[in-house]
Amino acid sequence: MSGAPTIVLEEIEALKQQWRFDEALKKANALLVRNPTSKEVLYQVADIEYRKGEISKAEKPVDFLLTSQKDDAMSWYIKWVLEMEKTHWKDAKRYFQKSLELLDGDNPEIMRCYGLCEYWLGNREEGMEFLMKSHKINKFDAEVLLNIIEISILEKNKAQAQRFLEYYHKNKEKLQCFDRDLTYYDDKITLFEEYLRS
Repeated sequence: MSGAPTIVLEEIEALKQQWRFDEALKKANALLVRNPTSKEVLYQVADIEYRKGEISKAEKPVDFLLTSQKDDAMSWYIKWVLEMEKTHWKDAKRYFQKSLELLDGDNPEIMRCYGLCEYWLGNREEGMEFLMKSHKINKFDAEVLLNIIEISILEKNKAQAQRFLEYYHKNKEKLQCFDRDLTYYDDKITLFEEYLRS
């Protein structure tokens, strides 16, 4: 078996969306019995445990992958997320840099997260630079737009915030929302606009 069956992975995704994590984990573990080194399934286990708030359990499949596949950018990225949860900022940054290096900096989600990491670590200019790079790669990612608008407001760059708010409205039909519904972004955008008007 070279990869996990797509239908079962879709079932796991659906269970996660319904917060039925124990059932999702049971299906993932059944797949691991047949193929204990399946990268896709190990990612699922890490994600399920992360969503359950079990950070140490989420680390185990990722650490396993990194012992055998040190060039796996996604594992380094997940490791970053877990270290950020533990507020181990320096370790997190190192894992993120490794992930970026392996991807040659072409993954918009990783660039977005790295930008936020740099910004919150105090490297505000560099943080915004990475957010802009992420936006350049994927111009319709709603999360990136939200981050750019929020940080523009924090930086008191009203003109930039306004420009990206207009971009949001102009391209609303094309926006990509990955883990959240568009109404979540609409609500946030409304708050930002109210703030800018006050």
